[in-house]
Amino acid sequence: MSPYSLKMPHWSNSFGTPSGTPSERTRKLLAKLGNPEQKLPPVIHVGGTKGKGSTIAFLRAMFEAAGYTVHSYTSPHIENFNERIVLAGEEISDAYLYEIMEATRKAAGDMEVGFFDSTTAAAILAFSEHHADILLMEMGLGGEVDATNIIDNPLLTILTTISYDHTEYMGETLPEIATFEAGIFKQNVPCIISYQHKQVLPVLEGIAAQKNTPLYIYGKHWLVKKTPENMIFIDSYGDALLPLPALLGAHQIANASNAIAAITTLEDFNISQDDIFHGLQNAKWKGRLQKIHSKILSEPNELWFDGGHNLAAAQAISLFAEQNWHDHPLYLIFGTTIGKDVISMLTPFINLARGIYSVSVKSETKSYDATKISEIASFITTVKPQDSIADALQDIMEKQTQPFRVLVFGSLYLWLETVDS
Repeated sequence: MSPYSLKMPHWSNSFGTPSGTPSERTRKLLAKLGNPEQKLPPVIHVGGTKGKGSTIAFLRAMFEAAGYTVHSYTSPHIENFNERIVLAGEEISDAYLYEIMEATRKAAGDMEVGFFDSTTAAAILAFSEHHADILLMEMGLGGEVDATNIIDNPLLTILTTISYDHTEYMGETLPEIATFEAGIFKQNVPCIISYQHKQVLPVLEGIAAQKNTPLYIYGKHWLVKKTPENMIFIDSYGDALLPLPALLGAHQIANASNAIAAITTLEDFNISQDDIFHGLQNAKWKGRLQKIHSKILSEPNELWFDGGHNLAAAQAISLFAEQNWHDHPLYLIFGTTIGKDVISMLTPFINLARGIYSVSVKSETKSYDATKISEIASFITTVKPQDSIADALQDIMEKQTQPFRVLVFGSLYLWLETVDS
């Protein structure tokens, strides 16, 4: 558990290594809790490799603009665990979070359960006890075995763009990862398919045909185009001229379009184009290309943060930097967890960044130390290891006499160290 979360009830170490899949363990735990998953509002279940949280942020903003109450379940959190469980628009309180976690712990008894299994069950318990019009649920690792994949008849599913991540679990190739992620498909439940690599779409279509899952596919049934000042959503109903989303980057236009495509398929909710406008302009999602007020840097120098942690995120963020950050030299501060592909995540920045620094992710025990990142990256570029983000910022300030911009990237768990710098 992140040290930034509030103190939870004690879970016995006697649980050992959980057996069975996360979804199997979660179903058993929910049964002990009285099957709260059967008492939920309509569910939109969001899977895929990148953009799940942002897609949910846009959906939430659009539903709320239309006057609907929204539950949401997302992961990971950045500052405190409460961010993961939103009840009718408000983060769960400390007291109620403790209450549901304690109820879940007692129900588990001698069961062997993992952290995400138990917190997912607790979240579902909370959602079942509070009214909302819709529940937006993000998959964890993904696939059929995911702890969240216990909603047998969601209203709708969404599969965001599939790319390389968690290859040790999902597979080494894009078709293998797509097969894993397609576990979100349900019989007769429509699935919104975001933009996909040409290797991925045939796999998804084949599995959907086997499961009798209707697909609403980017490039076939809907698409989005960007103009200098707007975005255009196109489907069988025609073209809709819409404002660019509040969240920055071309990848956020794609995520926003996932939400719009989902909204257009819903028959039991009255969400107008004005509500979509409002949702695009007011969606908030912490830690995604966000400008940070720095205690160390003074204007006009800038500190930015993005919690992206895979190749697709690196490509999206580097593209934004290439297109928009011409006025100041860019420096990169990078830290990530063990197992991530350091070289692929840094490669897009080699010709963009004036300098690259590495740090350890202090709140993550399974992170690379700064020196190891530097060693791995030495095959493609020079990376200077530092003890902290603050140390890296000081080093940049000593070298750079002109205004500059710094981007911290590689893990959501670098957030607190960034905002404290």
